[in-house]
Amino acid sequence: MKTFKKATDPNILKHVNALDNGEITTVSLKHIFHHGSSKYPNLFRRLDVTEENLRTQELASGTSFAYDVMGVNGTGFKYEKDNAVEEFRNISMNELKSSKLDWRDIGKWLPAIKNWGTLINLAKMTYNAYIEMGQEDWYDLGEEYSTNNTFGWEEDGIRGYVFASSDNKTLIISIKGTSMGFGAGPTVPRDKENDNLLFSCCCAKVDRTWTPVCDCYKGGYSCDKTCLQDSVDGESLYYGITLNLVNSIYHEYPNSHIWLTGHSLGGALSSLMGLTYNLPVVAFESPGERKAASLLHLPHPPAIPWDKMNIYHFGHTADPIYMGSCNGFSSSCYIGGYAMETKCHAGIACTFDTVSKLKWSVNIKRHRIQEIIDNILKVWWNLFKLFPDCKNDDECEDCGLWEYIE
Repeated sequence: MKTFKKATDPNILKHVNALDNGEITTVSLKHIFHHGSSKYPNLFRRLDVTEENLRTQELASGTSFAYDVMGVNGTGFKYEKDNAVEEFRNISMNELKSSKLDWRDIGKWLPAIKNWGTLINLAKMTYNAYIEMGQEDWYDLGEEYSTNNTFGWEEDGIRGYVFASSDNKTLIISIKGTSMGFGAGPTVPRDKENDNLLFSCCCAKVDRTWTPVCDCYKGGYSCDKTCLQDSVDGESLYYGITLNLVNSIYHEYPNSHIWLTGHSLGGALSSLMGLTYNLPVVAFESPGERKAASLLHLPHPPAIPWDKMNIYHFGHTADPIYMGSCNGFSSSCYIGGYAMETKCHAGIACTFDTVSKLKWSVNIKRHRIQEIIDNILKVWWNLFKLFPDCKNDDECEDCGLWEYIE
């Protein structure tokens, strides 16, 4: 059976720019990667999902793990040097200046972001990343030690769900986001630590009732910038372990078109990986990750252009985490030990105005992935016949009250 078929259904094709080039492929869950962080930094495992256990999991969870997505021919850029990003980071960190990046336009196979069915299915893949597979036949990719008999390894680190077409030409990596709320899962403490490192202004030092997650706070609105940069770039923190995870997939499937997606923290990590590997990204309701990208010294304009990145963020105005309401010191996000203060996104932000059009009030409960799937993506076009407003945040500023001391 062919993996690709010509997209001819007008309902499927609605709002796709390159209609003649749009093709649909079916992807299904193929691997789950689990990488440990601070508790088990050497833990790196892969679960290969067979068709039989996939069907079993679908029946048990009531959730599908196979989806149709549309790809389109588009443009992006390619670095002239294979080690361009590594070189850029080294010069930026060690010489405190931006390097010139040599790049050229190239053709790319990209997710059709204006195709509603594709958007909905990518969002569903981000939901899948929160579902744990109850199996024991994990293959160890990292350093060997007795994780099989160690209690609690599931509580540590991040998960990446890999969806692939039957010919492996298209791979979609869905990175798990933050587990929040009652019964949310065992990774909550480390999710919270990484959220507060990546998306607060200075290690989540909000007031004297908070315990910061690093020692960079200098009093008032002063923060040690070098300390902060070192704090977000640890090998056992989420950027470092996601880098290792994506690098493994990237080199295992060198001839595949790889897309990244994720919700919340998973969307932000997907974007950071997109900046690192120059891969297309569709993120949902992620906090502003541009400050984290700057602290990690990832390439950014003017070294590369925003419109060539193919990084797209989808969110809505009633979600305080996506909108960065805490940047204005609203109490709406300082809940349960989370300080989600940043609001500026890399790439393009496509924002559904749910406050004006759906009369929603701003509420942290609106941050759930089910909200954007069931109550926005599935109904928006029928209600308004409009695609959300999309723009880059190049004039956006995070943490304007803070002074960062070199």
